[in-house]
Amino acid sequence: MGERVEAVLRIPLAFLYGVIVGIWGFVVGVVTVIHWLHTIVLGRRHKGIAGFTNRYITYVYTVYRYLWLTTNERAWPFGERGPSELEPVKMGR
Repeated sequence: MGERVEAVLRIPLAFLYGVIVGIWGFVVGVVTVIHWLHTIVLGRRHKGIAGFTNRYITYVYTVYRYLWLTTNERAWPFGERGPSELEPVKMGR
């Protein structure tokens, strides 16, 4: 696909990405509050919640790179091509 077509395609994709990032971001915000409470009460972080939040942050980074014309690699929210963690969550004591 040519650069012009790819650039024009980003316009409708920006709206779709905005919806996905907005909904996922709201869920991450709620989960983050739960994660803080979990950490305060139990004294340790939850690896699953930390990984979920990390995948969200990675996805947002990928979306920004695509929309700001840094790369032509589209950001896929789900499935096998979905976001993996750029930097894995490190858990330890």
